[in-house]
Parts: sequence; C-alpha cells; structure tokens
Amino acid sequence: MTYDAVARPPAPVSPAPTPPPAAVHDGAPVDGAPVDGAPVDGAPVDALVAAHDAERFRALAHRVVDRLADHLADADAGPVVPALSPRDAVARVGAVPRRPDADADAAVLAAVDDAIATATRLHHRGFVGHQVATPLPAAALVDLVTALLNNGMAIFEMGKGATALERAVLVWLAGELGLPSTSSGVLTHGGSLGNLTALLAARQDKGADPWRRGVRGQPLVVFVADTAHYSVARAVRILGLGDEGCVGVPVDDHLRLDVRALDDAIAKARRQKKRPIAVVASAGSTAAGAFDPLDAVADVAAREGLWLHVDGAHGGALALSPRERPKTHGLARADSVVVDFHKLLLMPALVTAVLFRDGRAGAAAFAQQAGYLFDDEDDDGWSDVGRRTVECTKRMLALPVWATLQAYGADLLVSHVDRCCALARAFAAMIVDDARLELLTPPECNIVCFRVRGRDGGEQAAIRRRIVGEGRLYPVQVHLHARGVADDKQGLWLRTTLLNPRTRTDELRALLDAVLA
Repeated sequence: MTYDAVARPPAPVSPAPTPPPAAVHDGAPVDGAPVDGAPVDGAPVDALVAAHDAERFRALAHRVVDRLADHLADADAGPVVPALSPRDAVARVGAVPRRPDADADAAVLAAVDDAIATATRLHHRGFVGHQVATPLPAAALVDLVTALLNNGMAIFEMGKGATALERAVLVWLAGELGLPSTSSGVLTHGGSLGNLTALLAARQDKGADPWRRGVRGQPLVVFVADTAHYSVARAVRILGLGDEGCVGVPVDDHLRLDVRALDDAIAKARRQKKRPIAVVASAGSTAAGAFDPLDAVADVAAREGLWLHVDGAHGGALALSPRERPKTHGLARADSVVVDFHKLLLMPALVTAVLFRDGRAGAAAFAQQAGYLFDDEDDDGWSDVGRRTVECTKRMLALPVWATLQAYGADLLVSHVDRCCALARAFAAMIVDDARLELLTPPECNIVCFRVRGRDGGEQAAIRRRIVGEGRLYPVQVHLHARGVADDKQGLWLRTTLLNPRTRTDELRALLDAVLA
C-alpha cells in the first residue's frame, strides 16, 4: 500500500536537528554542565530532540501503518494462534535494552514485526474464541491519537476535550440503556475494574460509611450467581469482605440466576447476623452468555433494600438493538451497570462504561482530599474524572467510541450486534441437527457452548488442542461446575464467542467438521 494518492509521500528520515542555543540562567549561559549528573545539552539531549522530530515520526508512521494494513489484508494467511510455547515466546522477544548502536527506526519496525508475528490474529475468520473484539480499524487508528496526545484525565484542566467526549459517550449510552437523566458514570480500563468501581459504590451506599470508618459491625455480603465472572468475587475480596462476603447463588438449567435460591440465600444470611448489601446480576454471563432474570432480581433487590449491580460487560450491548433488547429488560432498574465497548462494540481494548443510576453514588465511593490535584471549590460533580474512579492518569478512552459514532452512527454497532447473535443461533441450529453433538443451552447472545456426545472432559480438551494446533480455527473451552445445573451438563464444554465480522457459517461448519473428525 502507498499513500501517494491520499497524503504527502513519506518524508526521508531527518538528521538530528541543530542543537538549540545555550540556555541562559541569571544572565549566564549554561554550557552543558551536568545537573545532578544529567547534561543540559549535548548528545543525549540531541537524541531526545531527534526522537521527537515530526517528519521522522511521519515517515515512520507510514511504514508502521503499512505493516498493519498488510496484516489486515492477510488476516487469514497464517494460523490464528502462533505456535509458540512460553519459552519460545521469551526467546523470540529477546533481551532489553537494545544495543546502543542499533538504528532506532529499524528497531521500532522490528518490534512491530515481532508483535504482529507473535499475536493472536483476531481478524482471522477462524477466530471464534475469547470475548475480545475484532477491533474496527478506524477506531484502532484513532487510538494512536490518544497515545500521542497523552492527556491524562484525573482533572478537567488536563483533559478538557477528552472529558467532554467521555461525558457525551456516557450520556448517550445511559439513554440507550434506559437509565434516568440523573445517571452518570465513568469510563475505565476493563470490566474487572468496572465491577470493582460499582461495588465500591454499593458498599459505601449500604455499608454505614466504610470509606471513612472502615468495615465495622455486621459482616457485609454480596450475592452473585455461581456462573458469574470471577472479577465479582475478586472485587468483594478487595473490598475487605473476605470469602464469606461473596455468597454464591445456584442457577437454573439455562444457567440463569435462580431467584428463589436468591431469596433463600438472603434469608439465610440475615439469620446468620450478616448484612446483605448488594446483588450482582449478569447480562450475558462469561461462561455461556446467559441473561439473569433482571426484572425479577430487581424486585428482590427493591424489597430487601439491596443495591442492584448488573454486570453487562458482555451482553449489555444488546440493549442497543431493537431486536435483541428484550433480553436486557429490567437492566434500567439497576443502581449500577457495566458495559464493555471492547467486546460486542468493536472497540480496541480496553473501554468499559460504569454507569450509576444516581451519579452522586459514584463520587461518594471515592470522596477524599487531594489538594495537589482536586479543587473542591471548583467541583461541579462531573468534570474531574479522578473523583469517580480508581485511576488517576487515565487514557482518553472515549475518543475511539466517539469517533466511531460520529463516522458510522450507532447503526453500525447495532448491525454488528444483530449479526453476531444471528450467527450464534445459526451455529446452534447446526449443532442441534447433528445427533453426535450436544448443545449446552440455546444461545441468548453470541456465545455458543457445545461438545461431542459420549466423550469425557479430557477428550474434549484434546479435540480443542488439536484444532487450535492446526491453525485454521480457534475455539476455547469452559469448565462448568454450578449448583442447579443437571449433573449431565457439568464438566468441560467447547466454547465459541462470535465477535468477528468476517466469520461466516462456512467457518462454523468447518469447526464442527474438525471436531467430529
């Protein structure tokens, strides 16, 4: 690919610029004498200036983008997953730092080549594995802008445009989810941090001010389905509530939280003199894409005075689609919701929205003084993002989302969500039509779990390893051990997450043929 038709041709690499005139301090020139051992002028400074040269960056950027474009064009050419053991990967990367006599631009390009050669190819048609988006190329390109501008967003003054973009994206998403105008939130780096952020707010709201006074009195407990993402139990432990603070709730045959079992668990906790504070429901569980009965769970939470958090990291995106939205019914009743843009919404990792029904709840979870950063007299409740998140320096996470919405509108995202869910239903139908295969449960979103009948877990795992080793297809697996699920459904299942816009039914048929072979 060349850029001649759309931009100036790549400029030659510029030589190091002429050093600037000597600085002056108190009327006397500074001659490059060391300051605390570091020269003010001289070769190291010249190298730093040269590394920031705009024309050099322009030329190098063209060459890097050419490599990425070639990778995109040839996405199906190599194996989905490179055949590297951990030892092979370490040997391939080599040692740091590089030799001081190496050419800097050549070293950058070599690093890019190594990254591409050793990466899992998410744009490969056969990538049907983990819950990671096949990123939209334009969004990935915009992500480069966030890296170079590097506007950390703890305070508005440091990231004015980025903060406004984040607010715009959150207002848009809250409207799509049906949350009230009082809602507010923050973008953060991933669903695990998002769940922690939401549960911090839940603990503060229901736990007698533990942010200031610590966790005192009755043991606090959070209820969550056995099949929920591990980050929920991890967040509960980080909150200081311990093993007993995370109460698992059985699921039904469709892997959805059992509401009657939830009632029983809450009653049991109260008999044990524990203090229930929250229940976490899944909108698209990681294990199988199951949607808990959100309305019924919301009824329980309202009756018992509990905070309702919905982990919609994966499936919350279905609320954007008129066709798929009914599965998220009840989500708008949540006190907090997490949605990942880097799963079903085509964004590069990581971009997670944490939304609160009452925007003040997010700020209350982090209320503290930081005179070197926050100005309490200038607190308008939203512009200093650092008041509402674990993070201080934070990337401009909204920019790829905002640029995508501006360029393509929400319709592109909705069509992607609809296609992924439809592809999952088509794949499930193929499985049901073959008596040699078993479907775990009808898919509610884009996750499909299945296995070969009559084979134990070790054999299922061996089938997967062989398919991945052949390089054309990349399914993953899930170990299901959940109370409420029939014994014959426990154990290991092959698992696919259909997120790739390039995957067709041909690849899914090829996967089943490979499994049966």
